[in-house]
This record gives sequence, C-alpha cells and structure tokens, in this order.
Amino acid sequence: MIVKDILIALLRNAIKGEAIDMSAIEESLSSEKTATLFKVAKNHDVAHLVAYSLDKNGFESDSDIWQAFLKEREQAVLRYEMIKADMAEISRCFDKNAICYIPLKGAVIRAYYPEPWMRTSCDIDILVKEQELDRAVNELVASLGYHVDGEKTYHDISLYSPFGTHLELHHNIKENIGKFDKILTQVWAFSQKAEDISYMYVQENEFLMLHLTAHMAYHFMGGGCGLRSVIDLWLLRGALKLDEEKLRGLLKKAELEAFYDTVLSLGEYWMGENDTPTEITLQTEKYVLLGGVYGTKKQGAVSAKIKKGSKAGYFFSRIFLPYESLAILYPVVKKHRILAPVCQIRRWLGVIFKAKRIRNEIKTVNAITDGETKEVKWLLDGLGL
Repeated sequence: MIVKDILIALLRNAIKGEAIDMSAIEESLSSEKTATLFKVAKNHDVAHLVAYSLDKNGFESDSDIWQAFLKEREQAVLRYEMIKADMAEISRCFDKNAICYIPLKGAVIRAYYPEPWMRTSCDIDILVKEQELDRAVNELVASLGYHVDGEKTYHDISLYSPFGTHLELHHNIKENIGKFDKILTQVWAFSQKAEDISYMYVQENEFLMLHLTAHMAYHFMGGGCGLRSVIDLWLLRGALKLDEEKLRGLLKKAELEAFYDTVLSLGEYWMGENDTPTEITLQTEKYVLLGGVYGTKKQGAVSAKIKKGSKAGYFFSRIFLPYESLAILYPVVKKHRILAPVCQIRRWLGVIFKAKRIRNEIKTVNAITDGETKEVKWLLDGLGL
C-alpha cells in the first residue's frame, strides 16, 4: 500500500468506523513509510486521527515516530479542552453584555465528528457585528484578561487569552473576492438566534455550507486548503438537513457550484462512496494533498501567476499592490485615497529588510514550469475559480 492509501484508510476508519485490513497496513509500514505518513498527516493536521485509528486497531511500536503520533493525539485532546473552556467563557461574557455573536468554522464543525476533539483548531473564530467590535474587544480585555495582538485587519482582530489561546474576532467573514463577498456580507440575515437566553446566533445550514465552501475556495486559490476541509464538508453534507434548492441558489450566486460538487465528490471518493472519480476529482486530490493545510508557496505562486497572466504580471502586482489590497494593509487609504502612493513607499521600505524572503519568492516563481501552470489553470478553470 502507498502512503496516500494508508492515510485515507486510517482516516476512514477513524471517522466512519469502517473496518481496515490492519495486517496489510502493518506489512506496508516500513520505518521510512511511517515517517512519511507522519509528515503528511501532520502537514494536514490529522496526525491525531491516524494515531487514534492505529492505536484502536492494535498497532504497537516503540519507535520515536509512533511516540510522535501518540503525542499528536494527546495534544489534540488537550487543545480541544482548552478551546472548549475558553469558548464557554467568551460566550458567558458576550451573553452578559448583550453582544450578538456567531461561532465560526471549527467551533461549529467539531460537533459533527465522532468525538469533538477529533476536529482540531489552532484558534477560535467568532463573528460579532462591526458596530459592536470595539465593545466586544474591551469586554474581553477587561473581564477575561485577553490582550490584543496587532491592529484590526480586513475582517478580524487577533486576541490571546491569559493561557495563550488565539481568538480571531471577526467583524465580517468576507474573503476579499467579490463574487464570494456579495453573499458572505449577508451572514446576519441568514443566521438565527440559538436560544432566548443567549446572544449566540447560528448560521442557517445552507449558509454554513456556503461559507465553508467559500473559505475553502479562498485557500484553494491561494495554494491549497488541506484534506481536513474536504472531510469537514463531506461530514456536514451527510449530517445537516439541507434545503437543496436554497443551497444551490447561494452557491450559484457565489459561482461556487463546480467547486462544491468536486470537493464533495472527492470526499465521497475518500470515504468509499464513489469508486469512479473523474479526472478533475483526481487532479483536485493531487492539489489538496500536495498543499497541506494552508497550501504551499509554490502552488500559491502558480495560482497568482495565472491570475496575473505572466511572471512579469505577477512581479508587477507584487511591487505595485492594487488599491484594494493596499487598503487592507493600510485602512487609512479607504478614507484618504491620496495617501495610496505614500503607503506604497512605506510598504517598499518595510520589504527592503526582508531580502531573503524576496529572493526565495523570486526563485519560487522562476522555477514554475509551463506544464505546472497549464495543469493548475486547467484545474482552476474546471472548478470555476
């Protein structure tokens, strides 16, 4: 068995409880393959699930790699307990102060895994209304001891709890992609209050699916979205009661139907529900597996090069940021557009001190072959991205 097949079989066992041929897996797991399996699984933040499945099926080893797998499982459980406790405190704080909020991403998705700790998150994502952002931040700082890390960005502000938990407090869920954002800006209209005694809101099922798809597509276009996102969407598609016509309408407006269908097809393929994947499904698999959770710099550069039309266009766009991107880095430009040239120069001065990163980026882009560009362009075109 190759590493990819071992990984998918173990994930299917962990998530679906589907029986696996453990003798065949053990026979295939040489020390070299075990190390590769760990590297790939950790790169996709699913090493804890692999450890859970192997341990459940009686795998034993005294190797350092196996101990690393078990450590990933322990850390996943600990991380979940810490995030759960912090989320409960945040909810109490917001409820007490009548601040409306919507839990996002992992905070919602983990409820649909066999055990909530199985769906890891590196942070907590919560949405509040933009007009309540400052009050929400002030209450978190004053009541719970959070500290702000950096300035308000395009869609969130970062805070850390006294114990180091990262909170991304969103004031919108936009992705800075027009066709997605025209729908994502309507999140509050597609959310309902969870309970009368709480100020927590939950997204309608169809909008939740749209949001997760749009966020996945955003990362996909930037170099990769990770296999965990594929599993997330597949799990929710089977667990949620969905108005298919309503969901299709939202996906169509955001131009995400082709991407959504292909991601679901890939999830079904991995979970043993589709044994005849299409060429675009297999190419999506390749792109996802190579990219890891957040994508690779090379895949991101290929995608950006395609968007700009050439290497020259890519480098020009990196030197002279378009107004929309510049306004994200320097919000003052939104109010005073005349300051755009000053902000461009300020950015250049900051970049000068990152010569090594610049050299690496140039090297990465120059190494892109015509074949790689053609392959990724075919994929993005086929996915409607």
